[in-house]
Amino acid sequence: MLNGILWDQRISQDNKRRIYNAVDGCEVWQLKKRTQDMLRVTEMDFWKRSAGISRRDQVCNERVRHIMEVENDIMFDVMTEQLIWYSHVSRMTEKRLPKKMLDWIPPGRRRRERPVRGWRQGLLNEIRECQLPGGLWEDRVLWRLGVAECQRAL
Repeated sequence: MLNGILWDQRISQDNKRRIYNAVDGCEVWQLKKRTQDMLRVTEMDFWKRSAGISRRDQVCNERVRHIMEVENDIMFDVMTEQLIWYSHVSRMTEKRLPKKMLDWIPPGRRRRERPVRGWRQGLLNEIRECQLPGGLWEDRVLWRLGVAECQRAL
């Protein structure tokens, strides 16, 4: 669907970057390793097509990122959005529906196909890897600074 737009040289790189940034809702994605790999491959395919680089050109990914002026990997962006969303919902009162949904544990056993690691567990692993203190999410400014520091460290 976007193939014609991505290869069109008349469309500026800034507009192509805006199309990329229009992906919404990543703060609630539950990502397995395979899904993360697929997202990274799709992201690089997007940037290469936007830059007009084909596979025959054999340009490395870092060079493509430099050409397209892309700083972060898509997984860094997803992780940042998830951490910001988590702090936002955690600051809500107990009566708000998003807060209730975040704290809700479904009754009964998990089905066989269900992933062992849920969204919250993955997020808590990210918080642990970034070494963010436990109650830091209560202060919005400090939390965002901590997330930004974590992103720079990775």
